[in-house]
Amino acid sequence: MFRVKNIEVRNFKAFQENEEFDLSPKGKNVLVYGSNGSGKSSLFWALYTFLQSSIKVDEDVQKYFKNYIAADDRTHQSLKNVFMGDEEDSYIKLTAINIEDETEKEFTISHELIDTNNDTTISELNIASDFINYKLLHNFYRGSHRHEINLWAVFERDILPYFVDDANRPMLDKWYEFFDGENRVDGRAVGTETHRRTILEQRIVDYNNELTAFLSEVEANANDFLKDHFFEGEQLIKISLEFSERFTFEKIRNKDWKDEEWRRRNLRIRLRIETLKDDGSYHTIERPQSFLNEAHLTRIAIAIRIGALRTRPLAEARFKILVLDDMLISLDLSNRMDVVRIILNKENKESLKFFDGFQKFIFTHDKGFFNLIRRNTDEEEWKYYNFTKDELNNSSPTVKEDENNLQRAIRYFEEDEFENCGNELRRGAEEILSSYLDPEMKRVGKDFESLTKKLDKAYKILINRRLMKFKNRFLIDLDIEKIQKINGDIDSDPELNDQEKALLNQHKRRLFEFLIEFNKEGDRIVKHIIGVKEVLDRVMNPASHSSENPLYRAELKDAIDKVKELKEHLNP
Repeated sequence: MFRVKNIEVRNFKAFQENEEFDLSPKGKNVLVYGSNGSGKSSLFWALYTFLQSSIKVDEDVQKYFKNYIAADDRTHQSLKNVFMGDEEDSYIKLTAINIEDETEKEFTISHELIDTNNDTTISELNIASDFINYKLLHNFYRGSHRHEINLWAVFERDILPYFVDDANRPMLDKWYEFFDGENRVDGRAVGTETHRRTILEQRIVDYNNELTAFLSEVEANANDFLKDHFFEGEQLIKISLEFSERFTFEKIRNKDWKDEEWRRRNLRIRLRIETLKDDGSYHTIERPQSFLNEAHLTRIAIAIRIGALRTRPLAEARFKILVLDDMLISLDLSNRMDVVRIILNKENKESLKFFDGFQKFIFTHDKGFFNLIRRNTDEEEWKYYNFTKDELNNSSPTVKEDENNLQRAIRYFEEDEFENCGNELRRGAEEILSSYLDPEMKRVGKDFESLTKKLDKAYKILINRRLMKFKNRFLIDLDIEKIQKINGDIDSDPELNDQEKALLNQHKRRLFEFLIEFNKEGDRIVKHIIGVKEVLDRVMNPASHSSENPLYRAELKDAIDKVKELKEHLNP
């Protein structure tokens, strides 16, 4: 199993000079925050360009790293940063690590060097990975309100390049092999026009049937996903994908099919949407882009993308990433968190296990959303970045590792910014408790709860868990008669044989050992929860806010230690 360990981008899109993303030791997931225009999409497209290079010839990769010349349209697809000099090189480097034996491979794409298309590692990564952003989802339903939704362009651009047959050939490559290649039978060229037409017509039928079967699989996966993960097991919305305007001999004969605009006008994958009625039947929504809200349409788009993703050979894939760039901005917070719960598989559902194998890259311009995901992910498994850019000049984005509230509190303490330190400590304690109390992220955005209330709830949960542990360890195996005998003189009981006496004495010793440990831990929990309450109340007291107050400084240091202990205890 491989992961991305390091990404280095130089003079590509918004990046200038070198920007390095170290995901050591074994390829962490990535969460990026940045306002619009901050440069985060440059990392998205760096990854996308890098993976796509594995299926392109060198000249189709080199064009992205040429120096831009206005008078030369051969350079107009260049993605090299235009503010860097012609003598400056531009490249993308990626280091992959095998997490089992810790061996590493480094790959580079640039104008001078391309080594991604002569090694199966990156081509496998490309086939098994997916890139989804808001624009790609919006393409599902951006058509005219007067027409039904045609998904041909979406499938051609975003889905079919990754759909391969049993021989690992992408469907798009097969166009040229089937429709434009030399007509042969048993290795020999077919000479007559009639025979050539017969062969081509059969190829057209085969291609249409293969694509129809693929759409049926995507459709089934998408409907299951909608039902199981968006509508709590009910098929409230049902979609169908119909290849309604297909390739025909007449469409192929004149070679018009090679033109992208022609294909968009003459090929059709119709999206049909039905909603469940009260009587159990389904009602077809004509022109759903006019009558369904954007949240429903986004769910459908996500379900189709995930449905297509699940058709790939993911179980065997050794290397796969999932890159999401502001894909949820059209959803409200509740719906966004539903999708995040699914992608992170917070409820550990068997049907979502396939997400677990992806190394995830999530980009967002919403700081609140960023903080919610950060709060509910493990710092041992994730890397957090903050992108900023000065829009008044042409400088490169500033990329910094993002601090959590506790880290900021410690930094403010060291800088004698005591009021800021106290505020961050309180936020840090609230985030630690929220993550503990709501591990599946189901109450995000719900009713506000004070820090004191969260501390009380955490204390009760901890105590109840200890009680359940006690019940499971002792009360399940012991009936009331045995418990009563433990309370008496076991060794003198004439109703017990030697084996029963030994067993009950063992239970008695274990019971007392458990009670001693239980009381010790309970006492520690009580003292710690009370201590956190008291110290946070004191440090938030405005009367104490003075960098010259040594007592306040000592209390802040004590509060930092207590919040650290709270985190270790609740989120070990």
